[in-house]
Amino acid sequence: MLYLVIGLFVVVAVGAFFRQQSRHTTPEQEQEAQPENVDPRTLDLPDDDAEDDDGGFILSAKPVTNPEMASGATYSAHAPAGEESPYGLSTEPKKKAQAQANLLRWCGKTGNITLENIVIPGPAAYWSNGEPATPEPSCIDLTLPVEFPKQGDTLPAEGAESYAGMSNVQRGIYLTWLSGARIQPPLHMCYPTIWLYGIERRTIIDKLDLNMCINEAFRLLPLLRWDVLSDNLINFITWLAIKVWLPDEDLLAFCKRLQKVPEGLLDILLNSYANSMLPLPSAVAFTVMRTAEKLHRKDEPQVLHSDEALQKFTPIYKDLCKGGLILMKPQNMLKISYKPSNPSITLGKNDKDTVEIPDFFENIQQFKPLLDSWEVFLVANKPEEPAPDLANIAERPDFEGFIATLRPEGSELPLIAELGNIGKLMKFDTSPGVKLSGKERKAIVDTAQVEGWQILPDLGISGREYNWQDRILLLELAPGTALSQSYRVASFVLEFICASIAADEDRVFEPLRQRMNDYFMLTDEDNIRLEAQKPLNLPTQYGPDYYGEFLCSWLSDGERKSLRNLALDAVSFMPEFGNNPEVNSILCEVLKLREDEELSEQELRKTTRERGNEVIRLMGLLFKNN
Repeated sequence: MLYLVIGLFVVVAVGAFFRQQSRHTTPEQEQEAQPENVDPRTLDLPDDDAEDDDGGFILSAKPVTNPEMASGATYSAHAPAGEESPYGLSTEPKKKAQAQANLLRWCGKTGNITLENIVIPGPAAYWSNGEPATPEPSCIDLTLPVEFPKQGDTLPAEGAESYAGMSNVQRGIYLTWLSGARIQPPLHMCYPTIWLYGIERRTIIDKLDLNMCINEAFRLLPLLRWDVLSDNLINFITWLAIKVWLPDEDLLAFCKRLQKVPEGLLDILLNSYANSMLPLPSAVAFTVMRTAEKLHRKDEPQVLHSDEALQKFTPIYKDLCKGGLILMKPQNMLKISYKPSNPSITLGKNDKDTVEIPDFFENIQQFKPLLDSWEVFLVANKPEEPAPDLANIAERPDFEGFIATLRPEGSELPLIAELGNIGKLMKFDTSPGVKLSGKERKAIVDTAQVEGWQILPDLGISGREYNWQDRILLLELAPGTALSQSYRVASFVLEFICASIAADEDRVFEPLRQRMNDYFMLTDEDNIRLEAQKPLNLPTQYGPDYYGEFLCSWLSDGERKSLRNLALDAVSFMPEFGNNPEVNSILCEVLKLREDEELSEQELRKTTRERGNEVIRLMGLLFKNN
């Protein structure tokens, strides 16, 4: 017991001695032991589902940018000087540490950002608590003010070159678009462009999340109505698909959505079957022949992907190619590189990220059996062109003289006349109150086609009422030209929307005309025809109720909803109509639909092309006389 008491006494005495020594530490030693201005966030970076109190944002993705690739761009604002940081080493003397610019951080698909009442799930974007050291136009700077637009506000029509360069309202529009999971068409080209800048940095500079980024690029593509941005995004997807060697099924699904597919995508699709002695699957062969630009003739008709067309092609292909084409891998390679659109990414001569793949299309001779199969398929499935009923064209009226009389000499503008002008030329009864019969309308259309003219509006829409006083537009049309169903539906939808919103200015018509390309597969000639119908639609000669009468008689409730939803989607990006509840009210009144019925989640997630194909299918009855 004595020894135990002595031991306790010794322990207490030694502890007191060391405590006394710690009180005599010099101020210089104490200052040296404690780094200046240490921000604990630079030492304990936010893990998954951690909360950053300073910005009011919730993050669940680690803020990592590769320091080897981005130099000092990701060095933290208050990192302790002279000590190793996960983002690089400070070059400043230890006692002269200065606050660095804020860290450029990444919030991926597993993270959420919340600002006030806006939640941004999986934004796949960079953010910072101030201006980052590396200029990054896509970076969401939490210190910049944001103003979320309210119902009825006039939205800015101009764009911006970076998030920092946006106005307060533009930032609100951009963050609102991000918060909607980027499934709605963006209001302006600048918003998807700036978002894409961040995806480029993540893949090119950080070299991370390649699979996630390509999936997000896939999702964005159908929402774009700007050709230059769509083309750039397709090039980005091509380059990235080669980098990650996208699985065949994913690659094939993407190629089915495009009318023209870059060679690089087709090369990696074919590479899986080359030298395998396995026949090229019918779906792959059909996609290659349908989309490969080098395998097409200039006068060859466009073929869209459909299961029905594939089923017709398969037996022809299997028969002429003896079970399927066997490909050999070529010796020559195709080099593909991607030039980033992000102005903050500068690549040196030795930094070019070039990928190489076998160049299957250098020698198209190996595709000869496949080309023969395609020729047979096109001939067997050539659409029948209805021959004009010349028996009903009495004595072949002088249509050329009629056109020359109405058209001013030397004018190349679309010719506008009254329907009664042609009726009189063809000796029909055009007296007031007399209605056109279907037979008379067909005779007028056939006569115009024989003479090389197309008449707008389409005179073959079943149930639509036509009057001899109606204005018509005559466009030159090469004899034998077959107008596609896509074009006819697009022309009517454009006319219907213009009438519904009472469009009267070119600035309204032209964006809507371009928007039709997002819903329907239109050729350059189709777009020229749509542009030419502007004089008929601005202003419209019919009120919205005029369309409702025959649409309600032909279409079911569900079909009219599809047409209404496409119309609302088409005007959603236009400031004066996108947030205007009166547009929905007019459409619902015209089409006899419930105004208060909310759209289903499935309906909201439909792509523009899905909406277009649905409307083409349901409006087939309207064009049955064409």
